[in-house]
Amino acid sequence: MQNKIIKNLESFDCDKNVHLLLAVSGGIDSMVMLHFFQQNKFSFKFSVAHINHCYNADNQKMENLVRDECNNKNNLIIRHIESESIKSNIESNFRKLRYNELEKIRKEVNADLIVTAHHADDQAETIMIKILNSSGLDGLKGIRKRNRNIIRPMYNISKSEIKNYAAKNFVNYIDDPTNLDISFTRNFLRNNVFVDLKKIKKDIHLPFIDFSKRINEVHDLIAFNVQNFCNSDNYNVKKDFIEIKKIEFFNLPFLVQFKIISNLCLKKTFKKTDIRDLKDFFRKNDTGSTRKILEKTIYIDKKSIFIYENLDKAYFKKVDPGKKMKIDNFTFSWNFYKKAINFDSNSKVEFIDASKLKGNLVIRSIREDDSFLPLGMKGHKKVIKFLKDKNLSLINRKKSLVVCNDSEIIWVAGYQLSEKYKIRENSKKIVKLNFFRN
Repeated sequence: MQNKIIKNLESFDCDKNVHLLLAVSGGIDSMVMLHFFQQNKFSFKFSVAHINHCYNADNQKMENLVRDECNNKNNLIIRHIESESIKSNIESNFRKLRYNELEKIRKEVNADLIVTAHHADDQAETIMIKILNSSGLDGLKGIRKRNRNIIRPMYNISKSEIKNYAAKNFVNYIDDPTNLDISFTRNFLRNNVFVDLKKIKKDIHLPFIDFSKRINEVHDLIAFNVQNFCNSDNYNVKKDFIEIKKIEFFNLPFLVQFKIISNLCLKKTFKKTDIRDLKDFFRKNDTGSTRKILEKTIYIDKKSIFIYENLDKAYFKKVDPGKKMKIDNFTFSWNFYKKAINFDSNSKVEFIDASKLKGNLVIRSIREDDSFLPLGMKGHKKVIKFLKDKNLSLINRKKSLVVCNDSEIIWVAGYQLSEKYKIRENSKKIVKLNFFRN
């Protein structure tokens, strides 16, 4: 067993230069772990942390035991958790409080890693609980060998090995009486279900370890596909949004789709209801539909899926003639023009009749109620409707701007001039408009 722990610690790159914080409760698992490190004190640098839950009378006995076993031999930090306010989800809430306190202690003593005594039987119980709770693939991984700055060097050691080590080395420990309380799911499984399963298969932890390995392999396969997709032209990260090619994205399995969205776009933990909602949203694939998840918005366009937080950046700038205004992703300028005009299809440049201009021109963002008289038409049209009819993507519509004479729209920049400002045979004053995307 000691060789297993040493090998596992080596895989975590733990040597005498790495400061470890051992989480020791006083139960058999953590006391065996403490004994191992005390026997190998010249190979590892470590401190000890004990969290007293103050939940029952035995908690103080366990604290005293840990204090006695360290007995000035190890740097020991003891913390008490206030538990009176916890009335529901006791096991889960205790765990959160415990890990929060351990992290505080880790920082106080400048430890690099927190070490817990989770073992193979714990893993089997955890996976069973995750199955009963209909957890996703992340949950089915069970207890991680390493989770950020928490390592578990006993993850592949069985409870029977721990008991044998404790007996052989006369390790003192106290059985936590709460482990007998079968109102906790884990204790029910441990004291009832797994007792019977071990009658069928003695080393019942082994198939659960194998199961965890297979799940990790599935994770690796998904991660490989996610990485390939995100390195392709189908996935484009811009300053304010992410664009994903729709056809290629919907050809992927949902688990790959979900990982792309959650890990790379949103980077947050999803609830089960979020996952079901997202799956239904993708299944419907309705063009023009949006779904707000966490702080992000997912928009399904005709050819792409856009993910963004806020695209409603408002612009309003007055521009003097002859001055060039360069801001963010566009450049705009205008000036009076006297030369003969060669009209072409360049949408970045327009010439207008300047007789109606009242002063400086304004370039601004599009508003919901904006309308103008498109060139060649007799009736007004809403700018938003005009842009939709041009089959522009959501992003290009959001980025579109209008050039105005006071409050009247002269030009939907880069797309369409107003009929009111077109050059006529009798036009005497001419203005040249320039609009370029940077």
